[in-house]
Amino acid sequence: MVRRVCLVSGGTGGHLMPALVLARALQQCGHEAMLVTEGREVERELLRRELPDVAEARLPAAPGRGGLPSLGMPFWLARATVAARAMLREHAVDFVVSTGGRPCLPVGLAAKSLGKPLFLLEQNAVTGRVNRWLSPMARRIYHGLPVPGGLGARALLTGTPLRPQFQHIDRRRCRAELGLPPSALVVLVTGGSQGARPLNEIVPAALCRLPFQVHVLHLAGPGRDEAVRRLYAGADSRVVAQVRPVASDMDRMFGAADLVVCRGGGTTVAELTAAGRAAVIVPYPHHRDRQQLRNAEVLQRASAAIVVAEPELSVEGATGLLAALLADRARLEAMGTAARRLRTDDPAAAILRDMGLTDEPCPACVPAGGGS
Repeated sequence: MVRRVCLVSGGTGGHLMPALVLARALQQCGHEAMLVTEGREVERELLRRELPDVAEARLPAAPGRGGLPSLGMPFWLARATVAARAMLREHAVDFVVSTGGRPCLPVGLAAKSLGKPLFLLEQNAVTGRVNRWLSPMARRIYHGLPVPGGLGARALLTGTPLRPQFQHIDRRRCRAELGLPPSALVVLVTGGSQGARPLNEIVPAALCRLPFQVHVLHLAGPGRDEAVRRLYAGADSRVVAQVRPVASDMDRMFGAADLVVCRGGGTTVAELTAAGRAAVIVPYPHHRDRQQLRNAEVLQRASAAIVVAEPELSVEGATGLLAALLADRARLEAMGTAARRLRTDDPAAAILRDMGLTDEPCPACVPAGGGS
């Protein structure tokens, strides 16, 4: 039977990309998918690039940008929930999947009020605020990373859905497609879909101080690439840099790298484990529950990453750390192997099997209480 699934996501590409991967998997299984987003430019660009044929809907705009004012939230939430109820009815939605972010709250409440099954996908080691609020209403919670204290009774550790290309990464092929020498030292620097100022300013300066040649793939974020490009071009160094605002071929970027310098978002951590790459992670420091730090610690405990707190990131310190890591290829390979041990097989397929949208069993899922 064909099912229609509403996937709702908000905020960043880290929330939206897993929803897009699940939407594509649903289509391939013969089901129908629709997406609900906040309608930000980064979201619209990802949709145009990754899945232009999927139906999209938006809710009434919420007040504020960084968060909801306390006085505005109840009025917006009531209005958005009414709109979400009408939307779920109009599109005859069977299931709702929340991947986190502001619009998930009214859609989740609407699903509950209409008796439609609600599923949550949590990419982070610490459950985000909206998914935490919705968790008592959810039929199942799919976790991308092990959870401190273990999983709840309705939880499964599936991993985070990624593009299928992450399942078949070949370093030599990735480098050839990016025009990189097969034996070069390659560093990928990425601050996520929005970019990250410390990685855009401090890391280029550190890389340009290295005493040996290194090729750099730097994703600076929308509107920030030209300034980063000037930092590399203005230095008298051995760095050969390719700077982009964003990339649609993240599998190729991770595949080409010996070392990744990045933030600690749940999707980024999943990409590190899928590609099996060593990392220096600088977690975003302003989340109240320190989500990115907890994500990064999963890799650090496995000896797959080194975590550097943003206040401690300096040009001098980064230069020394990067020089030591890049001079020790055996250590980089060992860190990459440790990361690869944390990967899960085809999380999208595991989630759809557990939802009953394919007939196969779900061997990839780790039952509640499993994992570490």
